[in-house]
Amino acid sequence: MDEQVEWHRSEFRGREAELSTLSELADRAGVDPSTVSTWIRRHASFPKIVMTKRGAVTTKYFVTAEFDEYRRIQQEVARRARTKKTAVPRTPATRAQERLDALAEQDARLEAEETELSAKLAEVLRRRHAINEERGELTRFLQQELAKIQDALGKERP
Repeated sequence: MDEQVEWHRSEFRGREAELSTLSELADRAGVDPSTVSTWIRRHASFPKIVMTKRGAVTTKYFVTAEFDEYRRIQQEVARRARTKKTAVPRTPATRAQERLDALAEQDARLEAEETELSAKLAEVLRRRHAINEERGELTRFLQQELAKIQDALGKERP
C-alpha cells in the first residue's frame, strides 16, 4: 500500500527536518505517547498538526520548536501553581506593611531624584543668568560701536 501524505500546514513543505512524530515528542518530554495524545485533546494551545502520513500506520507530524515552546509554557504554569500552593498566606496586615515598605522605598527614590534634578536646574539657571549677562554686555558693546559708526558717517556727510 502506498503512503499518502496530507499537509495541514503547507508552509512546512520541504522543511520536514523541523517536524517530529507524536512518539518523538513523547520521548522529548519523557512521557508516554498516550500522555501527548491527552495533551492534544485537552489543550487548545497544543501545536497544530502539520502533516499526516497514511499507510499501514497513520503518523501525525508536529513542529518540534512549537512543541518545545508549548512544554516550556506548561512547565512554567505548573511551577507557578506549585509555588502558590506552598506559599504561606499573607495576612491583610502583612500585605499592608509590604505596601507601606514599597511606598517608602519609592518615596526615598523620588526624593533622591528630586535632589539631583534640583541641583541640575540650579546649574541651568546659573548658566542662563551668565549667558544673559554676556548677551547684555555684547548688546551694549554693539550699540556703542553702532553709535560710533553712525557718528563717523554723520561727520563725513556735508
